[in-house]
Amino acid sequence: MSTILDAVVNFGKVTVSSGHDDNDTSIVVSSGSRLPDPATNGEFNLVWYNDTDYPDPSDDPNREIVRCTARSGDTLTITRAQESTTASNKNTSGKTYKMVLAITKKMIDDIQTGLNSSSFAFSDNEIPSGSLPGTAFSLAHTPIAGSLILVRNGVVQILSTNYSLSGPNITMTNTVLAGNTLRAWYRYAV
Repeated sequence: MSTILDAVVNFGKVTVSSGHDDNDTSIVVSSGSRLPDPATNGEFNLVWYNDTDYPDPSDDPNREIVRCTARSGDTLTITRAQESTTASNKNTSGKTYKMVLAITKKMIDDIQTGLNSSSFAFSDNEIPSGSLPGTAFSLAHTPIAGSLILVRNGVVQILSTNYSLSGPNITMTNTVLAGNTLRAWYRYAV
């Protein structure tokens, strides 16, 4: 199953280690945990730019959009030159290079495709199956990456903080007690 939308997070901006040429595909960044994990959240595009001379990435003539396909701690595996950009050296001495998970044309196109597509359906206010008290629950369908909104006792739960997700299976970090409510809203492929 392919996902419709890329993984996203708020404030997904990292500083890149120095000295990368236009062929490098393994990139070390500071605070990689600020970015989604492609293994659990899905792949995503990043804008890579010279922050020293161009605090606004759109002003950097050598900006590049790359696709993050894997993350291990602070090391990203990327595919270069995405969305009609060109791979370029990011190794000028004394310059700081950053990557930011920003809105790109692909993201807008994917949203539009998703809105016009009948390849997914919605599950609204679903009660995940499982025993109370407990930590293991299952949804009726596998959510499309990034689409699940899980609410416990009226509070939105955060993936990787309050729960983990593997296919349709939810594992809560803390036990859901008898009398608690657990509800899910998500999209799934049809």
